[in-house]
Amino acid sequence: MTYHEERAKRKLGLLPKMEFKKQPKPLKKKSDKRLAEEAAAKVELGEDETLKEKWFKNRRKEMIGTCQCGCGMPSSKKDDANFISSICHIFPQRLFPSVQYHRLNWVERKFWATNGTSACHSQMDNKSMDLWVNFADWDDIQEKVHQLIPLLSETERKTKFFRHLEELIYQ
Repeated sequence: MTYHEERAKRKLGLLPKMEFKKQPKPLKKKSDKRLAEEAAAKVELGEDETLKEKWFKNRRKEMIGTCQCGCGMPSSKKDDANFISSICHIFPQRLFPSVQYHRLNWVERKFWATNGTSACHSQMDNKSMDLWVNFADWDDIQEKVHQLIPLLSETERKTKFFRHLEELIYQ
């Protein structure tokens, strides 16, 4: 029997279907290397949580439950699964590792967009930094930045983000 004849018979149901390889396993959400790093960090701290988890839990204690940009909308402080979303870093974590877990490097923002209002956290992260001066907590942000600047490394001070923020603060 030729390939084409066999294929036609399988299509008509005269021959059983061919068996295929196993179904592929779904991709892991975290790599083995990442899981090992997190486990090592937990062992190093001697606790059940990483430094990042600990930092977010401590910031939650300082939250007041209202977005501080001036909109007056509630933040996610009381939402156990999503409270982290309302903690907005002033200096982005990936660009400023020296202050990413500093107790002053954050402000409280509403994360979820609701009818007629936008997500303040996303606006702070994604829109122009020039808009920060319009926030109700701009004075608080300035004060925190003044205290964090001495902790930054030289390479962090050379970033475009830092130079722009410095211009806004020292206008």
